[in-house]
Amino acid sequence: MNRWHRHRHQRWHGPGRWHERCEGYHPSLKKKLLGALMGCLVVGWLITVACQYSQVSNQQNAQWDQSLREVGEQILLSLPADVGNAGRKPRLQLEHEALPPQHGPEFYKMQFQVWALDTGLGLVNSAGAPRTPFQPSMRPGYSLLTTEQEQWRVYAVSDATHRVQVQVALPRSGLRTEFLHWLKTSLLSGLGIVLLLAIAISAVVHWSFRPMQRLRAQIAAREPTDLTPLPVAGLSREVAPLVYSINELLERLSASMQGERQFLADAAHELRTPLAALLTQTHVALRAGTQADARQALEHLSHGIERTTRLAQQLLDSARVDASLRRGEDATVELADVVMMVVREFEGQAGRRQQSVAIQSDSAQVRGDLDDLGVLVRNLLDNAVRYAGQGGRIRVCCGPDESGQSTLLRVCDDGPGVPEDERERIFERFFRGSNGNGERGSGIGLSLVARIARSHGARIEAHTGLDGRGLGISVRFPRPMA
Repeated sequence: MNRWHRHRHQRWHGPGRWHERCEGYHPSLKKKLLGALMGCLVVGWLITVACQYSQVSNQQNAQWDQSLREVGEQILLSLPADVGNAGRKPRLQLEHEALPPQHGPEFYKMQFQVWALDTGLGLVNSAGAPRTPFQPSMRPGYSLLTTEQEQWRVYAVSDATHRVQVQVALPRSGLRTEFLHWLKTSLLSGLGIVLLLAIAISAVVHWSFRPMQRLRAQIAAREPTDLTPLPVAGLSREVAPLVYSINELLERLSASMQGERQFLADAAHELRTPLAALLTQTHVALRAGTQADARQALEHLSHGIERTTRLAQQLLDSARVDASLRRGEDATVELADVVMMVVREFEGQAGRRQQSVAIQSDSAQVRGDLDDLGVLVRNLLDNAVRYAGQGGRIRVCCGPDESGQSTLLRVCDDGPGVPEDERERIFERFFRGSNGNGERGSGIGLSLVARIARSHGARIEAHTGLDGRGLGISVRFPRPMA
């Protein structure tokens, strides 16, 4: 297992598994939505309570000030014209027993005093009023009085002739008691409404996510090889496009798996014949009567092993290219260097066939994967060496094309070539064209070249080779952006 496959294996099958890590790092969308809605609800409720607190507090203060003023003015208007003479007699004061039954805390706690301004004597006062004035300075209007027992809100009003002054006061403890009563009632009722809304929101969110929960259950119950499209009935408009995209991915994955199955079947078929030939040549070598027969059988066995090794290498390269995930990690590669290294690898094989390999290369950079480009050049040169024939000529050209807009890689030979009506099909997997030198190919090399070229955005074409014969293959790569 190479480094890339080992990394992917650990990523998906390592400790904790990938989906458990996802659940650990990414909260549930349902929980996030519920949390956001509940947070907004609570914040909105708190803001509402704060606004009501400020508004009611101001209204209550204004209401009590108005009540003090109305009561003070009514008392002043109710005084007799000779109220000044009351100062020469004992103070007029009602006893508690003389008061009528009380129906509210506000008037029960409200106190008043009537003072003669010229003599400073108290004329009339309520039962709970203190002996001293609420407003010692006798200044009309609103004021605050703090005593040892209580803090009072006071309103003082004088008659037009400035003979008497009425002072009305209300203890602030009564105001706070009433306000706290309102606040408690408001908070409890508001909290009840918030709880009811929270239950309603939770039910609505749960109901909205039911189609996704059913979809999740259906996916979890599927077999690993079940790639049928997911149902889209009942999904919301926001979720349906995601499911459609997943279905398209499943279709492509199904087609890819079908291609892999076909590839495995074809590969098994391709390997069956050379393996059977190897077994036959082994038996012949074991039963050879003379050393010459044994040597001949061993030579055939060596050729068969070489062909099987080449076929196995091409199958592995093809599988690696098909499974490769091009994630934009390509680098700028000097194609001329790749060509030089591959040509050196084939010098011995070309020499045994008495072939000449000419190289014409200039600096040519392409954007791509170094390993894939090496496989592409190796298969092009292998195809030329195998089919050029004994004593054939091969030419490899690498460099900018005539327009300077592309990088051109061309491999030509002067062998038997390929009929013109078969040139488009030589890039199909497991296609073997009719050739004149007796070589039997696997039909994998050029199809692998075509797939690598497409993955790099290159165009590939087959044409006539050297001196009007043979086969030439050109691959045009886009020039990398500066």
